[in-house]
Amino acid sequence: MVAEAASGMFDALDRMVLEIQAMDAICNAEAEESDGEKGFVVVAQKALEQAQRCLDQADASNAPSQIDIEAFVSAEAYCEEISNDGVRLRISLPIGYPTFYSASVTVLHTPKFVTRSNHDELSSKLQATATELKGSEAMMSIITECRNVVSDWECNSSDIDATPLETKDNDTASSPIHPANVSRRWIWVHHITNNDRRKQIVIEAQDRNLGGFLKAGYPGVVCVEGDSDACDDFVVWIKGNKSRPGGFGRNWGHHVRGEATAEQRQLPEAFEELEDDMGILGTLCRESNVEDEFREFILQQK
Repeated sequence: MVAEAASGMFDALDRMVLEIQAMDAICNAEAEESDGEKGFVVVAQKALEQAQRCLDQADASNAPSQIDIEAFVSAEAYCEEISNDGVRLRISLPIGYPTFYSASVTVLHTPKFVTRSNHDELSSKLQATATELKGSEAMMSIITECRNVVSDWECNSSDIDATPLETKDNDTASSPIHPANVSRRWIWVHHITNNDRRKQIVIEAQDRNLGGFLKAGYPGVVCVEGDSDACDDFVVWIKGNKSRPGGFGRNWGHHVRGEATAEQRQLPEAFEELEDDMGILGTLCRESNVEDEFREFILQQK
């Protein structure tokens, strides 16, 4: 029993460190290019280094009791009148997260127009999300929920004349100069690690003559490109329609983040699985001239 418990704590530590590394790559990609403020920071870097040493030594007994993360969600993306302000979060990851314990979330700062009741409501929502996701990597979901709440604040705020993000997306998606023949669907998934699921995603896309890619791991990213009806059919399948065998069901954490149209294909015509590396994915998107879509729909950076 002791050995089993130790193994469980080691696996949890491994998952925690991998998630931190993935979130750092996702949230800070744009900041590194523009020398802007990082959106994801490990408060005590020595604690993360200590955790990595424990993994290297295959012994979690000396792991830090907790690793604290600070995440910044800008409000500027939702309202141009807000500059360099947003929500700052403290996400505390105790030893044993995510397998045995949930994250703890504290809202450190909100923009000056935010009321105390909205501040408290945000804290409650984010902690509820963290608690609900006990057993799963939760940081991306916490930050996404925060972005959703911030967007609602901007849409409903009487103090600021903000243009809702949803309206901007719709305007962009509905104004191609010429009728488009090719569609893309961008899907963000909390994680894709099951080998059977990964294989089935590739098969389903190829069967529909769709191009694009799958990046498995944390998070999972799927982008399909091709005939619009075929893209819609793939989305119906991956959502888990009960009438379609092989779908992943409502409990599978997928989110169709966005869609785009074009007059010709930009992505590889043969759908393929990429390495679990956001850097490789970013390079592919840049070389395929879809980097703006990748940043908007997957990284949610404007």
